[in-house]
Amino acid sequence: MKTRLKVLASGLLGATAVLAGAIGAWYHLWQRAGTPSSDSNVSIQLVSSTPVDASQQNQQQDQKQNPQQLQLQNQVYAAVQQMLQAPAPPSLDASGFVQSVYAKAGVQLPRTIAEQAQTGILIHRATNLAIGDLVFFDLDNTGAATFDGIYLGNNQFAALTTHGLKVIPLDDPYWSGKFLYGRRVL
Repeated sequence: MKTRLKVLASGLLGATAVLAGAIGAWYHLWQRAGTPSSDSNVSIQLVSSTPVDASQQNQQQDQKQNPQQLQLQNQVYAAVQQMLQAPAPPSLDASGFVQSVYAKAGVQLPRTIAEQAQTGILIHRATNLAIGDLVFFDLDNTGAATFDGIYLGNNQFAALTTHGLKVIPLDDPYWSGKFLYGRRVL
């Protein structure tokens, strides 16, 4: 996934700084000597330059991410990473996994896929997904959402499948043919 970002750096740097990488909401600021910067006078703002494709709403909404939204995205991402390290409880299914991850980030979601599929702002295209967006799939070829997961950025999502908790590429031949839409709840 190509992430287009505007990077604004301000403050007294004291040395030339280089933004070494930006993936989703994650960034690293390096000084020319190659050591991480801890300069409290440096502020970095990452702003997505891709508008959200929201159905029947303002199609060209400004997508500046506020610090609270970035913090929630980071919490969701961290919760997914934590759950990937431990086996999922046997009582969880796909929507239970999604609900559990968001609960760890302090966000309440409905329990079922059908309810989750009606929550948040509709994102029609996978290319407009952001970290933390819910992704929905039609595994039964009925036209309705029957499976969901959490978008992790870099064209990947996490989901609790019948084979366990997995990180799956959205362009996987099986999953790309089943993708319906995303929902932005953060």
